[in-house]
Amino acid sequence: MIMTDLPEEYILQKFYEHAGYPKHKKITNVHEAGCPMCHEGHSWGRKRRLYYIPKENKICCHNCGWYGSPIKWIQEVARMSREEIEYEIQTGEYRYIDLSVDKSTEVVKTVNIERLPKDSINMSDTQQLLFYKNNQMVKTCLDTIARRRLDTAVNRPQSLYMSLSDLVHKNRLCIPFIDSSNNIVHYQTRGILSKDLKERPKYLSKINSQKTLFNFNNVSAHGDNLYIFEGPIDSFFVRDSVAVAGIQENSANVFTNLQQKMLNSRPLMNRIWVLDNQWNDQASRIKTGRLIDEGAHVFIWPKRLCQFKDFNDMAIKYALDEIQHKFINQNVFHGLSAKLAYNAIK
Repeated sequence: MIMTDLPEEYILQKFYEHAGYPKHKKITNVHEAGCPMCHEGHSWGRKRRLYYIPKENKICCHNCGWYGSPIKWIQEVARMSREEIEYEIQTGEYRYIDLSVDKSTEVVKTVNIERLPKDSINMSDTQQLLFYKNNQMVKTCLDTIARRRLDTAVNRPQSLYMSLSDLVHKNRLCIPFIDSSNNIVHYQTRGILSKDLKERPKYLSKINSQKTLFNFNNVSAHGDNLYIFEGPIDSFFVRDSVAVAGIQENSANVFTNLQQKMLNSRPLMNRIWVLDNQWNDQASRIKTGRLIDEGAHVFIWPKRLCQFKDFNDMAIKYALDEIQHKFINQNVFHGLSAKLAYNAIK
């Protein structure tokens, strides 16, 4: 299904979730808010220059000049793929905006959102696993965890989960995102069945939850470098690493507001981006080029390792539970040297 026009109630839910201090003007039926992309300079919290105009099906910012369709805006600010957006709409599991409530700030009817998928099984709990020892789906999940070395990786989360009954995340590996207080504040599930991977996105995020940084609770308070991965599983194998859970190729808004706040709490750590292998992944090449243009420090895969897709692939091949910082640092580039190394790949 290729969706062009999104349901208005879905657009409203995303607009009121991600834009700042939104407000509805009833007379003109225009929704205005603070722009989450440019933060409107020094006027954040005082002026509203972002507008959603249902009649024209457009969202625009009069400060930074962003203009486009709601689906494009949602892709950028929520960092969701088109497939994730379509799946949320198909399942119907999103919040509704009550415009009859006259408030100038949050007017979202919240629902009780579970911290994990329904009836989640802790894949590290021996008692639970004993109960489900004859369940084939649980066995498949355990086999996937072991085969990909997710149960022994040095930077793995406290536990992994799966659900046999959740409407959206059933029969998928659930990866929790834990904050510095050891609370599960977000999660992603990954497909492990070939049928599921053919019909749905590889990764699905928790509905109505702002993405945080995966593994941030494991980051040292005194480390020199912070290694930023796109996907959480690769982060399992590197100490002091986090994952952003997806980057849109053409998005200038790399981090969510919450992720940025988390990064700001480690101001002295040098940020190093580690993406999938640029030699065989076009999307990774495009994202790497954009990060280099923005002045980022970027890990560029050496050509001798061009056969690997990502860090998990390399860890499986060489039976590694940890990939050392030394290897990454030797292949980090910045500025002109990064452009030269990048052009060698192109």
